[in-house]
Amino acid sequence: MIEINLLPAVKREYLKAQQMKHTVVVGSVLVSLGAIGLLALMFIYVQVIQPQQQKSIQSDIDKSLNDSKNKKNAVKVVTVQGALEQIPSLQDKKMITSNLFIYLNSFTPKDVSYSNIKMNLTESTIVLQGNATNFEQANVLANNIKSAKFTFKKSNNSQSVSPFTNVVFDGLTKSDKPEENKNVSFQITLKVDPVIFDQSVKDGKISVNASSEELLLPTDKPFVGGAQ
Repeated sequence: MIEINLLPAVKREYLKAQQMKHTVVVGSVLVSLGAIGLLALMFIYVQVIQPQQQKSIQSDIDKSLNDSKNKKNAVKVVTVQGALEQIPSLQDKKMITSNLFIYLNSFTPKDVSYSNIKMNLTESTIVLQGNATNFEQANVLANNIKSAKFTFKKSNNSQSVSPFTNVVFDGLTKSDKPEENKNVSFQITLKVDPVIFDQSVKDGKISVNASSEELLLPTDKPFVGGAQ
């Protein structure tokens, strides 16, 4: 059997163009519907789902806060936790106050001993209480403190400061009951430069305007009783 295509070539091209147009239109409609659907989903998420999520999260936060408030010692727990977080920074600012007992030998005459030492780091003051063999030795101690120079290195730079200022005798009396033949009691108050306790300081040394024989030997014990 023989089939003869009687459609002219122009008609065939027209039909193909119509079929392609129909395909493009259908595809465009489907893409548009997909975009509209996606936009609708985004609108529903932003206007409905997201507010619900935020409301749920806020509800959980409020519930946790209320639970914390109702717990015993909750404030103390939060306070302690906050304090623990500050420990590293506070450690960097820590002062080595024990250095004072090393520096004492640099300015204390042999004939002077201490019965009490008080430090107030807030006001940067030191109170020295003790005994001397006579008024002259107590005065030598005060002069040594006034003339003291503190040399040190910080950030590889050599520096020098006067570590003690406002040196004042609060008390200077002759004792009826001398301690180890030291019959003069004294109390000296002075301001101290915190740099002598700075842990970042290296090679810290105190020198005074006095001859070495007037100073306390390293093997001697400058204290009577305890120090605070």
